[in-house]
Amino acid sequence: MVISKIKIILCVGCVFFVLSACSNTDPLLRPTGRAAFVPETGVEFTQYVRKSRENIEQILNKLRPGLEKRSYLGGYTDQEAAAMRSPFQVPEFDSDRCLDVSRGAGKGFLLIHGLTDSPYLMRSISDSLSREYPCALIRAVLLPGHGTIPGDSLKMRYKDWERIVDYGVNSFRKDKSISDLYLVGFSTGTSLIINYMKKTPVESGKLREDKIKGLVLLSVAVKAKSAVAGLAPMVAWVMDWATKFKERDAARYESFSFNAGAQFYELTQGMDGPEYALDVPVLMAVSADDATIDAEAARKFFCYPTDVKRRVLIWYQSIDPTVNSGINPKDTPGLMCDNIIEVGLADIKPGFKTLNLSHIAVSMSPEDPHYGVYGKYHNCKAYDKNKTVQEFNGCQTNKNNNIFGEKNVNGLKDSLHLNYDYLRRGTFNPFYKNLETKIFCFTNDNCPISELLESK
Repeated sequence: MVISKIKIILCVGCVFFVLSACSNTDPLLRPTGRAAFVPETGVEFTQYVRKSRENIEQILNKLRPGLEKRSYLGGYTDQEAAAMRSPFQVPEFDSDRCLDVSRGAGKGFLLIHGLTDSPYLMRSISDSLSREYPCALIRAVLLPGHGTIPGDSLKMRYKDWERIVDYGVNSFRKDKSISDLYLVGFSTGTSLIINYMKKTPVESGKLREDKIKGLVLLSVAVKAKSAVAGLAPMVAWVMDWATKFKERDAARYESFSFNAGAQFYELTQGMDGPEYALDVPVLMAVSADDATIDAEAARKFFCYPTDVKRRVLIWYQSIDPTVNSGINPKDTPGLMCDNIIEVGLADIKPGFKTLNLSHIAVSMSPEDPHYGVYGKYHNCKAYDKNKTVQEFNGCQTNKNNNIFGEKNVNGLKDSLHLNYDYLRRGTFNPFYKNLETKIFCFTNDNCPISELLESK
C-alpha cells in the first residue's frame, strides 16, 4: 500500500513538474543564490549580524517592490522586515556589555529558531532574558536558507544548519567572560540542539568545554506530526512546493517547500529514540495539540531514564478531553514520568480569546507587537487557500468573535459546542508569563528544583 502511494505521488509529481517548470515565474519562489550563510571561522558575531541584515534587506528591496498585492500585514517596510528576520545580539554592541555578576554577567544564551521561521520567533524569549539578566550575552543565529525569500528554502541543507549552530556555540566558547551557556531552541531549533548534544558527548563528571549548562526546548521537534513526513525527501526530487501563499508575514516564510520537510526529516530521523536522551539539565514546553510535531513523541523523549535531576516538562493539555484522558499510567506508562507540569486550558484568561496552544504560539508573548493578542499579524492562512477573499478579510478584521487556537479546533467545533466565526492559528502563548518565570528559575542556580516544579 505504501509503495503504491509512493508511485502515485511520484507520477503525479513528474506531471506537475513538467507542467509547472516553465510557468513558475514568481520571483519569491525561486532561489536567489544569496541565501542566508554560515560565516567563516573567526568572523565576529556582530559582523555576522550586520552582513546578514544587509544581505536580507538587499534581497527584499530587489524582489518585493511592485508586489502590492502581497504587502506585509501590518504595513512593514522591507527594511523593518529585514531587521525582524536577521540574527541578533543583545546587547547589540560588544562595547555595551557589563560585568556585574549579580545582573547576569557570565551567562550566555544561544537562541535557535524553527523551520521556515526567523530569529524573530525568539524575540520574546530574548526580551525576557535581557530584562532578568541585563549583563548576560544573548545571541540568535539565522538558519541558512531562511530569512530572505521562500525560494531559498529549495536549496537549503540541514548540514548547514548544523554548521551555524556550531558557529554560535563556538562564539561563546572563545569568549572568556562567559562561564555558563544555555541553548534555547524553538521547534527545529530544538532538533538541532538535541542533535548537537548527541554529537558532542562528555564523559560523566567532566566539564563541557563548550560551557553548556542547560537547555530550554520549546515545541520540541523529535518527530514530525504527519505520518507521511518520510516521503518528503522523495517527493522533493520532483515537486517544489507543498503549500504556496502570498507571503504577507514580515517575520517568516508562509509557503512551505518539500525540501524544507525533507531536510527536517533527515535531521530528525531516529531522534525520538532513547539513544538521544539528554544528559544535561533541560526545561521543555510542549502543547498536546501541536499540529506540526508529534507531541507525545516529545513527551516520551522527556521521560527516557536519566540521572539528571534538574529537568522539567511543561505540558499544555489538549482542548480534546479524549486526548487528555488517553495519557494515563495504564495505557501510556512511557508518558507518565516525574517532573511534568500539567497546564490546564481552563486557566486561560478570556481576554486572550485562546482555546488551545498551537505549535507556533509557545515561544511568543501575548504582548508582542507582531504576533501578540493585539499584534499586527493575524494568521489566517486557513482562509487564504481555496477560500474566498471575503473569508480571509473576515478573519483579518473581525474583532468580536474571532478566536486563537491550533488547527484541530475546527474539527472539534460541533462536538465541543464552540462558538466563533473565524479561527486564527495561535501566534502567542497565553501562559507566557508562567513560562518566563520557569525559564528564570531554571537558569538561576539559586532557584531550587522544588520551586521550578511548582504549578504556578
